[in-house]
Amino acid sequence: MTTYESKPVAKWNTRDFQAYLKAEHQRLYGVPYVPMPTREPWKAEAGMLGRWVGTKRKPGAYGPEITKRFIDMCFADYKPSIEWPGVSFGWMQTYMGPNLQRAVSAVLAEEARGKRNNDVDDAWF
Repeated sequence: MTTYESKPVAKWNTRDFQAYLKAEHQRLYGVPYVPMPTREPWKAEAGMLGRWVGTKRKPGAYGPEITKRFIDMCFADYKPSIEWPGVSFGWMQTYMGPNLQRAVSAVLAEEARGKRNNDVDDAWF
């Protein structure tokens, strides 16, 4: 079985993101990851992630790289408390929205730098 750890972020799907959220949450906060409380929380979260990342049938709004960057920024910014020891992707979407703009900006800047560097003709060196 292939896991998120063995493939590039660009190839991650919703299951990879859910596994990443669980692993990072445990590593950073020391408590189990729990998605937003709904009737079917894991299914609802997979739907949210699918809308961001994309599915086999439909492209996502942001793609895997921006989604991962957003999640990482949210994890970095979140300060656990006794009352709220952890965070979920749904909570991140709702309350940490500015990180999405930062994530998009950072990924686009990296892509522009990479493209600019690839366009350089270094044959004369």
